[in-house]
Amino acid sequence: MKKSIALLLAMTMAATAFTGCGSSANTASGTASEPQSAPTGSGPWPEIGSKDAPVTVKVLIKDVLPTEEDVIAMCDVVEKKMADHGQYIDLQFVEPPAGSYATALPLAMRTGDIDADIIYFQGGGDLAISQEGLLEDLTSYIEGSTYVKDLMLPVNEARMKNYPYLLWLAPARTYVPVMRKDLTEKLDSYDALVKDPTIDNYHALFTEMKAKGLVQYAITADDSNNAGEGNMRRLNAFFNQAFGVSATLVKENGRWAFSRATEAEKKKLEFYATLYKEGLLDPEYLTNTWDVLEQKFYEGKAGIISGTIGDVVQIYNNKMSSTTGSDLVVLPPAKGVAQGFQAVDVTKEERGFGINVDSKNKAAAWAFLEFMASPEGRIIDKCGIEGKHYNVENGKIVFTDKYPEWWSRIWVTTNKFNPEPPLARPVYTEAAQDSLDLANQYYVEDVNVLIPEELAPQWDAMKSLYDEYSADIIRGTKPISAFDEFVTKWNQAGGDKFAEYLKEKLG
Repeated sequence: MKKSIALLLAMTMAATAFTGCGSSANTASGTASEPQSAPTGSGPWPEIGSKDAPVTVKVLIKDVLPTEEDVIAMCDVVEKKMADHGQYIDLQFVEPPAGSYATALPLAMRTGDIDADIIYFQGGGDLAISQEGLLEDLTSYIEGSTYVKDLMLPVNEARMKNYPYLLWLAPARTYVPVMRKDLTEKLDSYDALVKDPTIDNYHALFTEMKAKGLVQYAITADDSNNAGEGNMRRLNAFFNQAFGVSATLVKENGRWAFSRATEAEKKKLEFYATLYKEGLLDPEYLTNTWDVLEQKFYEGKAGIISGTIGDVVQIYNNKMSSTTGSDLVVLPPAKGVAQGFQAVDVTKEERGFGINVDSKNKAAAWAFLEFMASPEGRIIDKCGIEGKHYNVENGKIVFTDKYPEWWSRIWVTTNKFNPEPPLARPVYTEAAQDSLDLANQYYVEDVNVLIPEELAPQWDAMKSLYDEYSADIIRGTKPISAFDEFVTKWNQAGGDKFAEYLKEKLG
C-alpha cells in the first residue's frame, strides 16, 4: 500500500441504511477493460436498456441521501432526459456505510456490503481498493467519450494517466488569497501589489493594513496540517513559487530532494518569521480551526485569508457581502524566483468517481456519468430543478430564491459551461470566477512520487521534524540558523534513505 505525499486527507461523515431513488432491477478485471455489455448505436448516445426494462444504476456519494427531495427530483429529471436519447436507466442513490466515510467505505467494499455501480471517494481509501482490483480502469471509457473528455483540464488528464481509477471533473483544489474590496480602496499599496506582486509589495500591503488599524493582523492560517506543511498550506499556496519552493521534489546539488529541506524553504520560513515578529501573521495560526479562521476574517480581525478556488471563495464572498456589504477581490500569487500558485499533485485524484469492478451495469453507469457531462446534464447539475431552483423567463435561465440550496452532485466544474438557454446571471460571483481564472493562469504541476510502504515510517518522522522546526522558527523560539540543524536531522530520519528511491523514480 502506498500513499501520496501531497494527498489531502480530510472531512468525514456518518450515515446509515440503504435505499434507492426509484425502483430496483439489476466482471471485469481491475486493469484496462472495455465497458461490459458493449453499447450499440452511434454518437454520444449509445442505446441503454429499454422503456420496459431500464438498467439500474446505483450511485453512492458522500452527503447525497436518497430520501432528500432534491435528490429524488434529480433522479426523475435525469431518467426522463436520458430516455429521450434512448438511454433507459433506473437511477438510484444509496446511502454510505455508517462511520467515517474514508475508512468505512473501503471496508464495506471489501466485505461486499456496498451494492453500487458508481462510488465516490473522498479523504482516501481508494488507493488500497484499486490495488486490490476492486475499481475499474476508466481509460477506455474516457477515450470513447464525447462530453467527459471535452471537459477534462490538464490536471485531470495528468492524474488519469497516472491513476485511471478515479475521475473528478473539477479544477485542482488550489488555495488563493482573498480580501475585502472596501479595504483595498483604503490602501495605497494595493495598486502596486496588483501591478507587481513581489514579496516586498506583499509585505508592504500587510504592513499598511495593520498600521492603519484596518485589521488586527494582515493574514491568518489554521491548524489543518496537510502532509507536513506546518500549518502554512494556505500561505504556501501563494508564496512557495516566489521563494523557489517550486515542487514537492526539486533537484539540489545534483540530486533529487524534498523541497522542505532546501535553501529556498529556509528563506521562506525566515520571511514567515518576520511576519510573525511584526504582528502581521495571526499569533494563533497554529491552533485556529477552519471555522475560527473564517470567523476572524468575517469579523475583520484578519485582512486576508486563503481559500479554495470556486465554491469556497463563493461562500466567502457571499458571507462577507451579507455581513459587511463588501465583495471580495482575489490577489495574484507572489512573484520572485517564479510566480504561480501551489504546485498541484498529479500522482492521482484526491477524490472522485470510480466504477465498481463487480458492477454488471458498467455501460449504463458510464452513460450516466457521460450524460451529466453533456450540456443537458450540466444544466441539471449546476442549476438544479426547473420550476424550483430556476425558471426560464424571456429566453434565459433565472435563478429562484431556492437556488442557494442547490449544489452540484456530480461534476462541479464550470469549464465550458455555456448553457442554452443562457443564464440571466452567472453561477459564480466575480471573485469566485476570478479565483478559477487565476488558478488556470498560474497553474503549476508538481513533481512528486508515491511513498512506498517500506519508507512510510521514515516519511512520517520527517514530516514531524518539519512541523516542529518550522513552527519554532516562525514563532521565534528557534533562530533561522536552526534550519541547518533541521536538515541534518531530516536526512538522518529518512532523507538519505529516500535518495536512491527518488533517483530510481525520477532519474
